[in-house]
Amino acid sequence: MSRLSYRFGSPFPSSPNASPPWKDRSMLHEPIAHTSLLSGLSEAISRHGAARDRDGGFPVESFDELFARGLVGHPPLRASQAGELLHLLSAVGRGDLSTGRIYEGHVNTLFLIDRFATLEQRDAAFRQAADGAVFGVWNTDHHANPLVLEDGVLKGSKSFASGVDGLTAAIVTVNSEAGRQMLLVPVSGLDVDRSWWRPTGMRASGSHIISTDELQVTDGMILGAPDDYIAEPFFSGGAIRFVAVHTGGIHAVFDCAVEHLTRTKRADNPYQSQRIARMGIALQTAYDWLARGAEAWAHALENPESDSAGRSLLATTRAARGAVERAALDVLELAECAVGAAGFNAPHSLERLDRDLRTYLRQPNPDGAMAALGEAIAGGHWHPSFPSISRERGRS
Repeated sequence: MSRLSYRFGSPFPSSPNASPPWKDRSMLHEPIAHTSLLSGLSEAISRHGAARDRDGGFPVESFDELFARGLVGHPPLRASQAGELLHLLSAVGRGDLSTGRIYEGHVNTLFLIDRFATLEQRDAAFRQAADGAVFGVWNTDHHANPLVLEDGVLKGSKSFASGVDGLTAAIVTVNSEAGRQMLLVPVSGLDVDRSWWRPTGMRASGSHIISTDELQVTDGMILGAPDDYIAEPFFSGGAIRFVAVHTGGIHAVFDCAVEHLTRTKRADNPYQSQRIARMGIALQTAYDWLARGAEAWAHALENPESDSAGRSLLATTRAARGAVERAALDVLELAECAVGAAGFNAPHSLERLDRDLRTYLRQPNPDGAMAALGEAIAGGHWHPSFPSISRERGRS
């Protein structure tokens, strides 16, 4: 591997104007407003899910769709847009969970850059995103070869490097004496081991192993201060984003089961009607938790010095994780029973949707999240309550 030197303002391997690996620059356009951007988005993304599941390729067509709607360069990140962001992520997940995982990582990267980058870094990153660059966050070190920084050179590996085949750059984390440091590194030039990623589901997320042994780290790659990445409440609270993608995956399974029962003229069977009802209740429960999560996220962003706002975000997100996981497992079981053996045969769309959701539900440390929620309740820091009526709802 050749020795690489990376300056943040020029992440593309050949020149600052080179195309990201997944898109045609002829699609460049002016940013568009967020109103009505979700119309038809899930359906457009879903058209390509089966093909990408078969070949495991980066979901190019889905990101073309997101780019065409202005959602690669301009995702809703402000506190006032928290509900809009979670709605967007759920819509992407409803279309395809692999796309949802990669897009959630892109959104998280832009959120971290917005919070911790220098003005120069921030402006460069958002310009590149507006031109179609997709970013990611890779935090999981390879168990046998963790990423280390030695004398200014990055060496080692990361596992679960989602989207590597379509990203321009990614935030990687590395331990130092001062804490865990974020670095924004170019994807071009990294070694990629694609033999490892052979999952049951989420195949198109391309969560491969990446390695490097001679990536020269420059000042422009250093993002924020040590331990900014794991600063609470937004590190654990950020799980609300993947909960939103999960919710979209639940909705896709629900759609599939109801469509199957309607098409086969079994929806009016009283037992199937009960399954439809129970699936609908579980799905609505997931969406209700997203609404609570959006409110807690917005409040914490608007009140960064408030301990109570931070505790509320952490508890709400942990509760949402558990509630949405339970809703997902209930809907999966009900859909499997409703469709029957046909749903386990690959030509049926439920077969892929089931695999993807069951795989993506396995997020880090669910037991720790539940234990921390229990401690918060016992300590008087969070209580179940009637949801507040948001300003947005009040105006509708």
